[in-house]
Amino acid sequence: MPVVPRQISRQTAAEAVRDQLLALIQAGTYPVDTKLPSEQELARSFGVSRPIVREALGTLRAAGVLESLSGSGSFVRATEPTKSGLLLLGHYSPDDLHEVRTHLEVPAAGLAAKRRTAGQLAALEEIVARHATRTDVVDWVQDDLAFHVALAEASGNELQAKLVAELRELQFEQTVVMARIAGGLGVPEAEHRAILDAVGAQDAAAARKAMTAHLVAIRQRSSVAREAPPFKRVAG
Repeated sequence: MPVVPRQISRQTAAEAVRDQLLALIQAGTYPVDTKLPSEQELARSFGVSRPIVREALGTLRAAGVLESLSGSGSFVRATEPTKSGLLLLGHYSPDDLHEVRTHLEVPAAGLAAKRRTAGQLAALEEIVARHATRTDVVDWVQDDLAFHVALAEASGNELQAKLVAELRELQFEQTVVMARIAGGLGVPEAEHRAILDAVGAQDAAAARKAMTAHLVAIRQRSSVAREAPPFKRVAG
């Protein structure tokens, strides 16, 4: 009997869509190297919103099951999560991203400490304060990325800010998966607070040190996520 989409409840909707999509792929409904329906079509089939479908697709991309091709859509690349896992947009590993972010964001944190305006500091403080009110992982991750972009903007270097902003989609997928698997939002919140405190004190060395520690911790959480059983969820 063929596997077909079924309507699902709102609770754990993204996980349910992810699991059903994987089942459809494994059943041969969407064979390897074929293109998935659009986000809009999938949302209609499952009876959920497009953001829920987007999170589900992002998790499968991060696990190496799907690959997104710019302007073309999502393609099936495997029937099981790959051992490498957490490939970003199907191509780039967390280690690749860590190297790039270290070169971009560590010096940017130091510059932000020296150059930030009162308004920029207030915006960063608002984002970090909002962390504690977030219970939905996707909402928290959106704020997490906003913090890093706002910090880059505070560096006063427009190109720096543009490059950090353009990493957002890569970071979104990785960070959602890590939050689901590696557990909890409190630890990265504390890391953001340490960066914010250094920027507020206009201590460039401390800001660079805090950002370095944050990126190293992200890399470690990424390693935990890669070693975890596929799609295991840890409450956060």
